[in-house]
Amino acid sequence: MIAAAVRRIQARLETLGHYGGEIDGRCGPRTNGAVDAALEDRDAELPSGWRNWSEKRRTVAYLQLWCHEEGIDAGPVDGWWGPQTDFAYGALAETLETRRPPANWRDFEPPRLNPNAWPSQSPQSEIEAVFGPRGVRDGFTPPLRRVECPWKLKVAWNMKATTRRITIHEACADSLGRILANAWDHYGGPEIERLRLDLYGGSYNPRKMRRGSRWSTHSWGIAIDWDPAHNQLDWGRGQASLDGPDYEDWWRFWEEEGWVSLGRHRNFDWMHVQAARL
Repeated sequence: MIAAAVRRIQARLETLGHYGGEIDGRCGPRTNGAVDAALEDRDAELPSGWRNWSEKRRTVAYLQLWCHEEGIDAGPVDGWWGPQTDFAYGALAETLETRRPPANWRDFEPPRLNPNAWPSQSPQSEIEAVFGPRGVRDGFTPPLRRVECPWKLKVAWNMKATTRRITIHEACADSLGRILANAWDHYGGPEIERLRLDLYGGSYNPRKMRRGSRWSTHSWGIAIDWDPAHNQLDWGRGQASLDGPDYEDWWRFWEEEGWVSLGRHRNFDWMHVQAARL
């Protein structure tokens, strides 16, 4: 399997929380383990007996599944790199290139402060070690606390609904309270409304990552979304509003507490900020 394809798979699995190694294009134990974890989550989409395939074949099968996700016909998910898979990989590579930010997209390096010792996002066992089990819809709920926001929040998916409280894991509650207080003191009500920092996109939600198979950090109640309509998943710098210069202090308050913005670190999903390290 070509190294460029493996690098793309590694980067994809890192984004989904499966892979935490170097993006080196090599199918070593860490890459193979990440592929297997991703395939386990999608067992229903695979032929029976796939676990008995070679490591290389399982990696190709993951690539085929990924192509299908993108609407690219890779043929049957059989783990064989034939002409159809080769064509599909070329189409996938072209698609990814159009989404890749320019090499100089970031003219700053987000601070690496972590005063609250938030855990790494990957492996997710590190999240569980700090925050306990994730939530289960209609089942287990993590220990949550409602944090009072100094300003009135509009619910992004129903602008007629408002709230003053954000539901967050109790271990993050004090930190979130400090961030919101700092933002209120700095910006004030009219400026918060102008910047749409009153558009609340949700916090605790036991679900998997969008377009992924791993559990979202929202499942532990350790992530918050802001102004989703103007900071959509695939929007990068220059398109997402939260990239603007007026938000530098907003992000400073979060980063001083060790929270991580996916937009500031990865240039996608600018709405999302989490109490977990990348």
